[in-house]
Amino acid sequence: MVSLDLSDPKAELLREVLVGYLTELRMEIAYSSKKELRNFLKKRGEELEELLRILEEKLAESGRNLINIDRLRKVDVLQGLTDWELKVVAQFLRDETVAEGVTLFEEGQKADRLFILEAGEVMVRLPRGESYSIRTPGKIIGWSFLIPPNRYTASGQTMVPSSLLVMQSPDFYYLIHKEPRMGVKVMANLAQVVAGRLLQWSGQPG
Repeated sequence: MVSLDLSDPKAELLREVLVGYLTELRMEIAYSSKKELRNFLKKRGEELEELLRILEEKLAESGRNLINIDRLRKVDVLQGLTDWELKVVAQFLRDETVAEGVTLFEEGQKADRLFILEAGEVMVRLPRGESYSIRTPGKIIGWSFLIPPNRYTASGQTMVPSSLLVMQSPDFYYLIHKEPRMGVKVMANLAQVVAGRLLQWSGQPG
């Protein structure tokens, strides 16, 4: 039997593979018209979920904790996601504490990171010179991460020491397009976020 060092990045890769496979398995269960096949797939899914649970416990013991999904329930673009979907999202997030005055992103740069504010304040500066502050926990910053051509349309800088959840893996972008039910929820939420901010920028109520 091959031993697995849980301090090795391969352990996290294994977790990602399991989560991805379980996501596809759930889709097969949902769309299968054959009862016997659905029951078989459900049993396999339960076995894999148990394996994933054990792996996550071991990773947590080694100091590689997943973000608790309770922290994601207030995130604007994740509203309506199931606990399972939030667990999928959690694997792509990491905690980051950022000092005052740090530039998170600049207009025109490749949008390779999405930020979720947990505490603090981030100033977003628009190309025409206007700016606004984001102080509400659960608000996303840098939504161009989710929309082609994936270039930031504004600049962002911390105004005070801030706690953020950061998503950097491009795998999440592909995941929400591959997993249509979750993708529809996220993109519908994102449309509301963008519309609300456009109203805010234009000075209209909303």
